[in-house]
Formats: sequence, structure tokens, C-alpha cells
Amino acid sequence: MVPEINLLPQMERKSAGNRWVALLLGIAFILIVLFLAFQYFSLTKSVNALQVDQQALLADRTSIEANITALEQPEQMDLTTVVEVLESGTYPVSPLIEELNRYRGNHVYLREFILIDSEIEFVLDFETMPETATYVGELTGSAYFTDVKVEEITTVDLALEEEERTTESFDVMERFTNRFTVTFDPSYLRSGGAVR
Repeated sequence: MVPEINLLPQMERKSAGNRWVALLLGIAFILIVLFLAFQYFSLTKSVNALQVDQQALLADRTSIEANITALEQPEQMDLTTVVEVLESGTYPVSPLIEELNRYRGNHVYLREFILIDSEIEFVLDFETMPETATYVGELTGSAYFTDVKVEEITTVDLALEEEERTTESFDVMERFTNRFTVTFDPSYLRSGGAVR
């Protein structure tokens, strides 16, 4: 019998499983590299967009700061402009007071007088109610006033001491305190009361 002699070196075949593992690892490595490259480019694009937004916000901030400093500085007006503004917004008040006093009776007393824009609020004391009605009628007929309102009428006891209040005194008369609001025409007043 002839002995079998194999002089060739023994080679083992690599198993197919090892090839698949190596192939899968190579594919996974390529996918990871592709994912990282995609992330790098997308993040670079986001960073560039954020830098552009930052520059726009900085430009807005500087313009707002410039507006604030401009608003904080007082406006410079020359003397003629100041005089024109004051003359256009002011008017004499004494004709109004004279007109209110013209229709007052002898025993009518002014308690309060408040001037607000184109209205006057004032309080008068009358001895009788008919005097109030007459006064309102005369104010309504005045060319200075466009509206006359009686806001409130109250009765005031002129007795000052407590004892006088407890005992009946026929010498003390009650007075009527009337709160008025009248509206006047500023343009008519500025014109010096000229006929409309």
C-alpha cells in the first residue's frame, strides 16, 4: 500500500461568517462616517445662519441705542418757537372770572374755582333757589360759555356753634351751595371776546 503523503501546507478555509462580520463592520463604519459628515455640514450651515442673525441683532441694538440717546437729549427750540407755542396754548382767564362775577348777586359768595382745559368748576353760595335759576339762565345766555351744568345743590347751615344748632334760631338762614361746571370756547376767549 502506498502511503498518502501531502506535502502541501494545510490551509483552513475561512468561514463565511467571518466575512459577513467584516463586511457588516465596514458598512457600519462607512455609515458612521457619512452621518458625521452630514452632521458637520448641517451644523456648519446652522452656525453660519446664527452668525448672520447675530449680526442683524447687533445692528438693531445699535440703532435702538442711538434712538434712546436721541430721545434722552432735550429738544432744542429757539426763542421764537417757544413764544409761538406758549401763545397758541394760552389764553387770558380774567374775562371768564369777570363774566362769572357779572351775574352774581350781592349776597352770593364764591367758595371754589378750578380751571381745567376748557371747563371751569366752581362753587357758589346762594340765599335762595330762584337766585340759582336766574344765575344759570344768565350764564347760559353769555357768549363765553357753551354749556352750563349744575352738578350739585346742597344746603348749608351757617350756625357755627353746637349750642346754636340745638336751639331754634330764626335769625340763621340756610344757604344753598351750588357746584357748577361750565364749558367755554377757548378760540372765542383768545380772540378777546369778539362777536362770532
